[in-house]
Amino acid sequence: MLSPILFALAAAATPDTVAVQTAVATEPYALLAPYQTEERNFNGKTFDLKDALADNERLATADVPTPLTLRKGDALGGGDYAALRVIKFRLTAERFTKVKLNVKTLANHKVFVDGTDHTGKDILLTPGEKTVTMLALTKKEDKDSFNVSIIGEHASALTVNAEGKHPYSMADMSLGENIYSVSLSRKGTYLITSYYNTKPDGSGVYRTVLTETKSGRELRRVEGVPTWKWLTNREAFYFTRNAAKGKELVTYDPATGREEIMAQGLPDGSYTLSPNEDYIIINKSTDGDKDKTPDLKKLRQPDDRMPGWRNRNSLYKYDFKTHALTRLTFGEQSVWLNDISSDGRSLLLSFNRFDPTKAPFDRKTLVRMDVATAKVDTLLCDTTFISNAKFTPDGTALLISASPAAFGGIGAEVKAGQTPQAFDYRLFLYDIAAKKATPLLPGFAPSVGSYLWAKGDGNIYFKATDGCNESLFRLNPKTLRVEKIQLPVSVVESFSISSDERTPRLAFKGQTGERAREMFLCTLSSATPKCTRIGEVNFDRIAAEAAIGTCHDWAFKSSRGDSINGFYFLPPNFDAAKKYPLLVYYYGGCTPTAKQLEFIYPLQVFAAQGYVVYVCEPSGCIGYGQEFAARHVGTWGKESGDDIIEGTKAFLAEHPYVDAKRVGCMGASYGGFMTQYLQTRTNIFAAAVSHAGISNIASYWGGGYWGYSYGECAQYGSYPWNNPDMYVKQSPLFNADKIHTPLLLLHGTVDTNVPTTESQQLFNALRILGREVSYVQVDGENHVIGNFKKRMTWQSVIFAWFAKYLKGEPEWWNELYPENK
Repeated sequence: MLSPILFALAAAATPDTVAVQTAVATEPYALLAPYQTEERNFNGKTFDLKDALADNERLATADVPTPLTLRKGDALGGGDYAALRVIKFRLTAERFTKVKLNVKTLANHKVFVDGTDHTGKDILLTPGEKTVTMLALTKKEDKDSFNVSIIGEHASALTVNAEGKHPYSMADMSLGENIYSVSLSRKGTYLITSYYNTKPDGSGVYRTVLTETKSGRELRRVEGVPTWKWLTNREAFYFTRNAAKGKELVTYDPATGREEIMAQGLPDGSYTLSPNEDYIIINKSTDGDKDKTPDLKKLRQPDDRMPGWRNRNSLYKYDFKTHALTRLTFGEQSVWLNDISSDGRSLLLSFNRFDPTKAPFDRKTLVRMDVATAKVDTLLCDTTFISNAKFTPDGTALLISASPAAFGGIGAEVKAGQTPQAFDYRLFLYDIAAKKATPLLPGFAPSVGSYLWAKGDGNIYFKATDGCNESLFRLNPKTLRVEKIQLPVSVVESFSISSDERTPRLAFKGQTGERAREMFLCTLSSATPKCTRIGEVNFDRIAAEAAIGTCHDWAFKSSRGDSINGFYFLPPNFDAAKKYPLLVYYYGGCTPTAKQLEFIYPLQVFAAQGYVVYVCEPSGCIGYGQEFAARHVGTWGKESGDDIIEGTKAFLAEHPYVDAKRVGCMGASYGGFMTQYLQTRTNIFAAAVSHAGISNIASYWGGGYWGYSYGECAQYGSYPWNNPDMYVKQSPLFNADKIHTPLLLLHGTVDTNVPTTESQQLFNALRILGREVSYVQVDGENHVIGNFKKRMTWQSVIFAWFAKYLKGEPEWWNELYPENK
């Protein structure tokens, strides 16, 4: 909390005045008198030249030339005509500052800050840079001049027209051009790239571009994100569109530029075209039934409380030759298409059954259907811990991603007494004839994500959570040799491989801790390919004016003898002689925090605001091996909390430029639980933020949409009735009296994962205990704050909280939430 001295200083502060010495401006635009048929218009109004200000507000956001430099005192009036000018200057704030613009010698003007009208209003400057644009109207008889100053309590902390780059901001991270998806054709001849441009209001404009990979030549461009999918056996793609005769399916050949309509009048749904292009499989959803009693609902299963749970997905086949639509699946369960065999003769289908009397509750069945006869072979029945499955290229086996606990635990590499973590996926090869599963990645630490089996070179390529990285790997299924593909990014966000080439090409989008929005193309002739930047997004141009902090790896040895990895960000223009506040961040759920520039928790933006940011990857997260991940199960924070506390203390000891009295922590979901839990274990934090955190493990288990099912991972086999100690002793609510850290609780009001009662309970308890706590709800938002404007405001609340308690700057928080209001 702020000391009495700081409060006294704040009360005694007086406004500062900073003069704007220079600005850039356009040449004066002459405003000619209009031709008037009468003195007054139809509404009885006489002509007013000042209307030109309102008429030209668009110039505040337009890209207009500013060739002139204005200096304080320069005359603006005179000339033969009245004139309009656009005047611009920049304000860079190190802290939150509320100021007024004092324009002494310019009678007619409007003021805009980053395009928003602030004429006659206070200007709220948050850390970072803002552009002030003035529309100035001068008459020939006026004696106007450029004489502008900034007045505010902390105006002296502002820099006008700062030289060099501005601190990396939320706008830098969130706005502008980005890459949505990338997809190579089967032989790598062509590339489909979808882009989006986020505008200041949060809206996005999408476009999709087809290019030739060898030359980079553009072949086709459309607005929006069409459903372009590459065909299996030729260099062409297909998509759907609405037409006069209903929805139609169309193929497009880039070599000839010809379109061919394959089918018309198709029903709604999603489509998968067969390899031989003789049929499509349609996923079609049907609304579930309702109870007979109006306004009452008898739940059939725990998940029946979820909207849409009773809806079911069915599969249909549309034959291009006969034009017949045939239903392929029917029953109580939703059935999904996992894959089509390379010869097009077989479908791999799956459905799940829920049985609350058996752990795990969710059980998957995989069947192979003969396309011609619709007869099925059940390949795996009521199998547990399986995530996904695909046919191998020859169709004799399945490539399956699953937890190490799948298939009786044949892939498990955990200690005695441990349960493999359910989300720590590995690859298995399942021989259909022999009905036998074989682990393909023994001793492999990273956790498998998306994958494909390339026909051209016979290798399996997959993305995996590789510690704090998301990396690409190549697996030889014959030798089980695994190679990590060395790429110029720490996080491969998405990738596409020309799977039919003997030496495949790879297109991928990725980030590092200091760069983002980059797309590359390479040939996978070795594990260290030469990568070439491609595409229409240029990060160097986008971030040319932004100062981005540096990112560094860091690890420490825990008291258990483990090496606990992590990384940290330093502020731009870092000075080791200074003392900086520290923010500590850690994973939510089971996934480690990825080392990337653009992230929902804007760690680099915090660094730009003057924080050192330390990311700890504690026990329990995937990506560091099965035993490490299994520590998540049945512990609810014990070992993870130990690692975070020890890591924070070790970081403070090793980095003298961090102020040990100004350390904050934050996390979301399970990370929000961890924030709350840590405050019951230690007093090293001066402020904490918990978004959608779990305060009562038992109430979350029963009340959250994902509660009991996530519990199968987090506390497998433990229930409130057979292990009450864990549910009580590890819950922050039952240890609320131990919390003394100022704590900010945040929650979306319609969070279906972690109910708002989880924050409300702890808020009630800490209020009763007289502790420093605030609870802010985000109206209409779910577990993740998705609405752009609300997310920006939500983030400002977090910035303001830490500014108050870690920087001794309460003004931002007080502006958001004045006392007693």
